[in-house]
Amino acid sequence: MNKELKNLYLSKWKQLLDEASRLTVKAAYPLLIKVDQAYVEADIKVMIVGQETDGWHGQLNSGELSVEKLMDGYSDYFNQRTKNGKNRGKRAFWNRKNYKYFEEELTNYYPNNSISFIWNNISKIGNDGRGKPKPLIRSLERNSFNIFSSEFKILKPNIVIFTTGSSRDSYIKHHFGNDVKFNPKLSLSDGVLAEETLNLIAEIKLPQLPSVKAVRIEHPNRRTLSNSLTLKVLTGLLESER
Repeated sequence: MNKELKNLYLSKWKQLLDEASRLTVKAAYPLLIKVDQAYVEADIKVMIVGQETDGWHGQLNSGELSVEKLMDGYSDYFNQRTKNGKNRGKRAFWNRKNYKYFEEELTNYYPNNSISFIWNNISKIGNDGRGKPKPLIRSLERNSFNIFSSEFKILKPNIVIFTTGSSRDSYIKHHFGNDVKFNPKLSLSDGVLAEETLNLIAEIKLPQLPSVKAVRIEHPNRRTLSNSLTLKVLTGLLESER
């Protein structure tokens, strides 16, 4: 799996560095995934998706770091082998407002299966700083490093939680096609599913990957829907397969 990921990244790397060297805004390096054997062998693979990194390993414009270095950097941070990795729990994405909650609850939900988790971002390249990627950075990624859906096919997640908020639904459609469906899962008091609740939570139907169970919820910094309700919706989708 890591070999496939590395080959994917390398196939785009030269063009990306060439384009980034001419970029007039400062971009961070892309988030390049590296998995461990537990993920490869897991019965249940879960991907939890954020929006973007707020800076990652310096400026992509300089082109000094290799694919291997960045994959190792992902692994070190994710497995908390670096100072920054150990402090990640202070951020809303990682603590029980989000990642840790779903990691613990889904592990409990599958007591008789091996389960492993992975992190990804809907925007692979962020600003060399905070905030939504600038338009030039978004164009750079889409023109030269449009690899999210290819990663997805390599990583083969069974469950995906997009913690990206409805403002990034167009990004999901960009990666998986305009036939992606966002279905309401909450109902009004009369029991009718309400389109008005789509900003809170939506089931995502990926036509090219019909077996994947996916939901999109609010970003953890702006979440109003309780994680327990999200879990109930998600496990309801999973129960339909049992």
